[in-house]
Amino acid sequence: MLEQRGAPALEGAVRAARAFAIDLSEHRARALHPGDLEEAQLAVGFEPAHVASAVGIGGVPAERAFLLSELADVLELDVLPWPPGSDDLESRVAHANARRFAGARLPKAVADPVGGSDRRFRQTYEEIDRMVAIIAVRLFGAS
Repeated sequence: MLEQRGAPALEGAVRAARAFAIDLSEHRARALHPGDLEEAQLAVGFEPAHVASAVGIGGVPAERAFLLSELADVLELDVLPWPPGSDDLESRVAHANARRFAGARLPKAVADPVGGSDRRFRQTYEEIDRMVAIIAVRLFGAS
């Protein structure tokens, strides 16, 4: 999380994001309050603690909360067309939830590059970009 503008440990994050046309210079972390996510159709976290907080504090139902890598893996492996009636996000998330334990791989957290080199930040962004692209195509039909 970016908490301070220009914080030395996070300058690498800002530089790496810029290479992906993302401006993080004004990003600020904010606290999650009870019930903030009750109406969310989908919650995605980089680390298990993010997902646990989304459920435990934010109030999103567990079946709609995923690790980024977990959701990308489920959607990447499930390449068949969506079942009939899966034309909306709610149905597709429910299908992903039903398939989440079908794979043999355990989901992993996105490694936190804070304190690492600019190269490590770029590698992390590339990993995130790949997973987000899978999710965007499968859930939202983005190209």
